Amino acid sequence: MDAPATTTMSEFHIILRGAIQHSRLSLEEISARLREHGTPVSPSTLSYWQNGDNQPERAQSIVAVGALEEILGQPSGSLVALIGPRRPRGGWVPRAGADVSYDKLWKAPDALHRAMSKVDAHPDDLSSPLKVSQHMSYRVDAEGHEESLRVRRLIRADRDDTRRVLFATRCSTLPKPPVVTHAEGCSPARFRADVPSATCVFEFILDRPLRAGELAAVEFALRFPPGQVDRHVELAVRRPTRDLIMQVFFDPRKLPTSCQTFWQPRSTLPSKTVQEISLDSATPMAQYIALDPVPGQYGITWKWR
Repeated sequence: MDAPATTTMSEFHIILRGAIQHSRLSLEEISARLREHGTPVSPSTLSYWQNGDNQPERAQSIVAVGALEEILGQPSGSLVALIGPRRPRGGWVPRAGADVSYDKLWKAPDALHRAMSKVDAHPDDLSSPLKVSQHMSYRVDAEGHEESLRVRRLIRADRDDTRRVLFATRCSTLPKPPVVTHAEGCSPARFRADVPSATCVFEFILDRPLRAGELAAVEFALRFPPGQVDRHVELAVRRPTRDLIMQVFFDPRKLPTSCQTFWQPRSTLPSKTVQEISLDSATPMAQYIALDPVPGQYGITWKWR
């Protein structure tokens, strides 16, 4: 029998759940393909694995995980490597949380840490208060440069006397600071940057302090400095959230030749294309919507002619 999850459980179930979601295969379909590989695993066992109720430990289960990697389009050995150490039997313990450390998602965690310290914060503070829902809306101008960003969040306070929200982003170049052009439910306070990496941090003060568990809606918008030539936007999800929406509005006079949504479970793992997006002058907007997203990087990428 495979072992129940523990509070020190590996990230296996988080990555597996994300891979299953993005494969668009049902547990029944995956189970059928595993049978075809000669490594049968029932849909209920797959459900236990992806929810963190237990993890594969028997020899035949480990072999099945190797087949799962092929079925789900994951690099060989990537899921097997995430399975935690074998645990002693007996005694029930709570399921592990799904939070993921920022340094496993950000490509330049040291730069983020330096920028955050300038507003008396740690990168973990980006996840507090909890983001129940997030909506990120970008605009790209007729020269193909990222022009602006609007962020809408539904937040829930983790503790009493919650007074601020933080936002971090990386520019492709930073000739001058981005400008806050709009704020609702909050007011812009400090801006700091790690200039060599163009990593920017914004502090917003809530209109009023929140009590633990209290909900609030906030919205803010930024105008980027000229010359933002990145061909992708992305959002790191560290903690469980209800939904996220990402949109990129292109100028109809300059549309990408190709555009895809992607998901990357960790910064050290390859990204996975989720969907190809067709654009034309009548519909110059790319969109990515994820419900109950697992931790990872979610994004939209494009190419110019």
